[in-house]
Amino acid sequence: MIRSKNGLQSIRNDLLGGLTAAVVALPLALAFGIASGAGALAGLYASIFGGLVAAVFGGCGVQITGPTGAMIAVLTLVVSEHGIGGMLLTGALAGFMQVLLGLFRLGAFVRYLPRSVVAGFTNGVAILFFMTAVGDALNEILITVITVVVIVIALRFFKKIPESLLGLVAGLLVNEIFIHSPHLVGDIAFKMPQLSVGIMPFEKISTLLMPALTICLLGSISSLLSAEVTDGMLGTRHNSNKELIGQGLANIISSLVGGIPVSGAVARSGVNVYSGGRTRLSGIMHSIFLILMILILGPIVKRIPLATLAAILMVASVRTADWKSLKLVPRARYSFGVIMIITTVLTVVKDLTIAVVIGTALAGISVLVELASLPNGKIFNGKNSGSFEMVIHPNVEIITFHGPLFFVGVENMKNHIREASGKPILVLDFSDVPVMDESGALVLRDILKRLHKEGKSVYITGLNRKPLRMLLRMGVVDHLGRSRVCKRVERAVKKASREELLLNRDPHGFISLEGA
Repeated sequence: MIRSKNGLQSIRNDLLGGLTAAVVALPLALAFGIASGAGALAGLYASIFGGLVAAVFGGCGVQITGPTGAMIAVLTLVVSEHGIGGMLLTGALAGFMQVLLGLFRLGAFVRYLPRSVVAGFTNGVAILFFMTAVGDALNEILITVITVVVIVIALRFFKKIPESLLGLVAGLLVNEIFIHSPHLVGDIAFKMPQLSVGIMPFEKISTLLMPALTICLLGSISSLLSAEVTDGMLGTRHNSNKELIGQGLANIISSLVGGIPVSGAVARSGVNVYSGGRTRLSGIMHSIFLILMILILGPIVKRIPLATLAAILMVASVRTADWKSLKLVPRARYSFGVIMIITTVLTVVKDLTIAVVIGTALAGISVLVELASLPNGKIFNGKNSGSFEMVIHPNVEIITFHGPLFFVGVENMKNHIREASGKPILVLDFSDVPVMDESGALVLRDILKRLHKEGKSVYITGLNRKPLRMLLRMGVVDHLGRSRVCKRVERAVKKASREELLLNRDPHGFISLEGA
């Protein structure tokens, strides 16, 4: 009996979550559909059918999928150049790409974009998103202002009520009572959609691949970030690869029935969770409730002013911007702000794909520059810091390295060893070097050869598992001699000091080690 009650309560919560998400999604679906150039019905089809498919096949149980602002700039451009058929084909191609990403288990890699790049294109998309709404907003500026004011007030004082819904109702009432603007949504002849394959320009596939890739990346990143947010709310873990497959199938189906591309939406998914949604039933009910709302409220929906929808889009664009990252700019390294600004500018003036590619490349270059200063080295020729205390023979020098040793850091390693190579015996401490690549290992081998020719003796100590395996594979250990590779720095220093004592035969130059 308890289980039955818990089951019924869970279903009620999912129904409430789905209903609340549908109320939030309705004005956004209309607004995004109109803003894309494909029409309000295309936005509704996307929310209903795309959202339904993603809810059934996706990897995040509470994700609400539908049209989002990130897509609008790309869709507007595609519709203007290739028509609605071109936009539908682009969405289908993007969906196939997402399915392939999921099948090849690349879901995790999509999330590894640098934060500066994600913030940059998010802000760029927010700017483009805002610009697409300006035209309709200026047609009836009073309605726009009133809608914005109501939304802001709702966000401040009525947080339990969907702010976009209150703004929509306010704009609708103001227009009906006072203004009577002719710029309305108009009749929405909602009916079961037909396959749109016939209007897709398949001869333009090669031209549409780049915008399809952009939509694929934007949709994937938006969906996975949204899923991460809901994971944080519920303490769950979504399946990123399955989510990409679900989003891809949603885009394919949405395009086939005449809907615009979709992705997981943070705001709608959050509303679903806050309202009680806990399983994929909530996403399924979100689509069903949208159909019922259109069928029942159709006469009201067609009277909604375009200025009201534009205001909703403008507020949503401001909230879409990554303000947290902007606040971090004064405290972060200069490269963070530079990459974010460049990505934002390229997103606005050029292309989203180009912006992401160039931003990621710049972030990679920034990492290489940082790695070039590693590993950091410190030379000891007296008391070494640590939990033990030891006195080193005057002719023995210890160089400790800190940080990974990759190809970009080999010159730095050379410089540190060159500075200390005046002594006849060197101890190279790699205790704080977590990883080493082939270039680092081979350059180290070359250094050891040079030092050997100069008559110097070298010991290596503190190797972690990965660097040790690399040095073994590259033949460095065999070249140096296994007896000169010590696990602990104390042991290496003790061996080096004894060797120098024997070579110099100078008992006054050596003091026994403490704690070795």
